[in-house]
Amino acid sequence: MCGLAGLSLAEPQVWSDGCLHHMTDAIAHRGPDSDGFFTSDRLTTLLGFRRLAIRDRDPRANQPMRTASGLSTGVFTGEIYNPDGVASAFCPGIARRTSGDTEVLLESFERHGERILPDCNGMFAAAVYNHRTDETVLFRDRMGKKPLYVYEGNGFVAFASELRCFAPFHLEFDPERLPYFLQFGHYPAPLTAFANTSQLRPGEAVTVRDGCVASRRIWHSFTDLPWGQTGAVDLDALDQTLTDAVSIRTLSDVPVGMFLSGGIDSSLIAAELSAAGHTNIPAFTVAFDTDSHNEAPFAAQVAEHLGLEQIEIQIPPESLPDLVTDFIDCYEQPYADSSGLPSMALCRTVKQYVTVALSGDGGDEFFGGYQRYDWFRKTLLTQYAPASLRKLIGRLLPKIDPHRGPRLQRWLDATDEAGLYSQIMRAWPGPSGEILDGVVTDDDAVRQSYRDIFSKLDCDAVSKAQCADASLYIPGDLQVKMDRASMRYSLEVRCPLLDYRVAGLGAELTSRVRQRRGLKTVLKTLLERHVPRSLFDRPKKGFSVPMRQWIGGPLRDLTLDSLSSQRFRECGWMNQSFVEQLVQPLESDGNVQGPLWMLLVLALSYERSREMALTPAYYEFGVTSPQKASA
Repeated sequence: MCGLAGLSLAEPQVWSDGCLHHMTDAIAHRGPDSDGFFTSDRLTTLLGFRRLAIRDRDPRANQPMRTASGLSTGVFTGEIYNPDGVASAFCPGIARRTSGDTEVLLESFERHGERILPDCNGMFAAAVYNHRTDETVLFRDRMGKKPLYVYEGNGFVAFASELRCFAPFHLEFDPERLPYFLQFGHYPAPLTAFANTSQLRPGEAVTVRDGCVASRRIWHSFTDLPWGQTGAVDLDALDQTLTDAVSIRTLSDVPVGMFLSGGIDSSLIAAELSAAGHTNIPAFTVAFDTDSHNEAPFAAQVAEHLGLEQIEIQIPPESLPDLVTDFIDCYEQPYADSSGLPSMALCRTVKQYVTVALSGDGGDEFFGGYQRYDWFRKTLLTQYAPASLRKLIGRLLPKIDPHRGPRLQRWLDATDEAGLYSQIMRAWPGPSGEILDGVVTDDDAVRQSYRDIFSKLDCDAVSKAQCADASLYIPGDLQVKMDRASMRYSLEVRCPLLDYRVAGLGAELTSRVRQRRGLKTVLKTLLERHVPRSLFDRPKKGFSVPMRQWIGGPLRDLTLDSLSSQRFRECGWMNQSFVEQLVQPLESDGNVQGPLWMLLVLALSYERSREMALTPAYYEFGVTSPQKASA
């Protein structure tokens, strides 16, 4: 997996070397095995690297790595699963000094540039410096698994695998971007929570030169896939492709395991492993105390049928306050997916057994596994009703159901497919204006992300929704969740269902085929080849947590203290009276009202950002600040 960092400067700076070492030290958890550094002849480009050695553990594979010609130097995080195929296509006949993928990537990129990226099957983020042109190209994989952030300062650009690397530049929390957090529950690329800071989008390449971002371009977009165009599924082709996707992700020079929830996707990965004879790979499951959220017994049945060793991981309720604090530091900016908590607990324990784990992420989005796709399809039918009737029903819904009624009313008020789906996907249940104060809250402009995607597609509405999830939800939520949770503990997680070949086979199916006999029909049919239907045919639970019980129980004091802290109350952009309305029932009788988890995440993340901004890390560099030094 590893982590990278780097600087592009307009002019050499006395603080640059110390700054780069600070940046790489901040991501030592991503690469505990070794580090390395590079400085260009002009002293204006610096690259740093932290390595987690998974394949080709020989020191010759350490980074930064220089090509045989000496014309390129690069740092690369992640894995390319088909390095031999890439080498044959783009750098045949080279005398390889290593057996890993980094050398192949750099040699191929030096010869053909970004043209090689569509042929790279893997998860990656990289920075390649060209010694002739004195420019650096940054690029990110098409699924958005590996992160890459960019900070644009005064006369310099910094780039890194995590935002914490930018602490020397005193990141400023930007409240004007909060409406995006309220819509998505995270910050969709290229946005982050901080001013002057962006992230590469999935399938994007960025050129930096002389301390500036020179250009940005997309080399892959999910809207280019043939969504919803195929009315029949070739199960044998899908099975063969998935088998290969699983097989290439078991290649490792360190121990391998897998995550097994007992759901369709992880059970299918387990079945493919078992069918290929990998029964020595342990399967790890998170167990909850509440039966409504606990799938561990189902996972145990699947593991027993497939002959896999299953290891259950418990989350003690008394550990939750500390885990939440760690969660905030792990995800670095407001991120509201509470399943990140068990993901962290899972990865922390799994790392004690293995260094690589396979996950079932990706099946729902490409093969129609979410209940919300049914909600979307059925709600669309109401748009055939007269607008006056929809408005009348919408006004009645909040009175009939004060909890869900207002949200359902906004669904009925939507006048287009993209607008409706953006409302279904909205993380905060109400408009941004009810919680934010002194911030421009144009929720319709935020929803334009969905309209941009829907407008480029010629397929059924549900397929458009799934493309939106592939473009926004997978890279912004799912990939962030597992990358940060796993790399926190130096664990590499690989996702066979997000192999671009498997995903493409799912995307091309019509929604009628994907959901012919209910959710995720195709994957269920495929799984039935390996596992009796009785072991998996049950309502979907997902990797959710009993958050209402936790907020009202072990997290109650943390929630009350955080939402009433002086710094949060005086931030200047929250409607404090609205916050108090949500907190008062919890304070008086422990009753949980509204999205308190999102508010808790926001309050703690803001507190962390203010503490980071006050940290005088730049004094280590012997100057007042990087910005002033470069002015």
